[in-house]
Amino acid sequence: MRSPVTPAPVPGPSGTAIAVDLGATNLRVALVTSTGTIEQVRVSRLPKDLPDAQVITDQIVREIRALAPGKELSKAAGIGIGAAGPVDSTRTAIVHPPNIPLDKIPLAGPLSEEFGLPVRLANDCCTGLLGEAYYGEGLRSDNFVYVTLSTGIGAGILSKGHLVLGRDGNAGEIGHVFVDEKYDLVCGCGGRGHWEGYASGRFLPRFYRAWQERNGIDPGRTPVNAAEDIFAAIRKEKDPGAHPFVSELGRINARGVSDIIVAYDPDTIVFDGSVALKNPDLVLGPILRFMDRYLPEPRIVTSPLNGRAPLLGAAIIARGYETRFGSVEY
Repeated sequence: MRSPVTPAPVPGPSGTAIAVDLGATNLRVALVTSTGTIEQVRVSRLPKDLPDAQVITDQIVREIRALAPGKELSKAAGIGIGAAGPVDSTRTAIVHPPNIPLDKIPLAGPLSEEFGLPVRLANDCCTGLLGEAYYGEGLRSDNFVYVTLSTGIGAGILSKGHLVLGRDGNAGEIGHVFVDEKYDLVCGCGGRGHWEGYASGRFLPRFYRAWQERNGIDPGRTPVNAAEDIFAAIRKEKDPGAHPFVSELGRINARGVSDIIVAYDPDTIVFDGSVALKNPDLVLGPILRFMDRYLPEPRIVTSPLNGRAPLLGAAIIARGYETRFGSVEY
């Protein structure tokens, strides 16, 4: 563990970087300085109807052009993209994303051609980890795992101060570890019993309905269609933390966390993403009750960056794949 320090400027070109955070639900585009200051940010939702990848690249182009005038764009250090993976081996496209209904989404080529700037792409959990490493929990720890609980579930790993990437930069696809066979729910990738198929924002409503059915609970007249509806209903109870579904969700999340602990032996696990950030008491607290303690228990915390870690990390790779924690190239 190292003592907190003031973040240093990111190596590379000194101009403002264009950062893109492409999730399965939302698109965020920002201008970020070399010291990590987000000067402007735009947020838009991806359309539900996605006939082809061009719809997404066109939306990114529109958002970048709305963010900055042409003269400012021409001076930018580059474009960095953190995208819901997996990312292909050439780092130019995402392929077979389980939560976006497209087989392949080329990004680096179309955006480089449009703007005449270098475009660098990484898995969004890798960029989230980098943002956290430079500006968040990485100021306190050299061994931590960054986990996002949002539309999907993924992770980034820092071990002894070095990035853990895997063969194609997708080593943190932790949402697809096996956590359950009782409900036998199908994940977006087609597998069964995967963590993401239960506890992600996309699949939480389905898990909640399966839990109700298994326990003979009448769902009532109003169906639950979103994760926020579940937590809002639970918070109406006298003791939300004692709600039996909170325990069942905690059991599932604890299995995923236990896998992280034995795989990477971190001293800290940092949670990000809307599901975790909006409901830390109902999501993170119960994990401690069910977590396997075969190895020493890590600190479990929420990100201090208020959901900005992937944008900050995207701005870092916009300046180059070489980082203070190792290269993002593989």
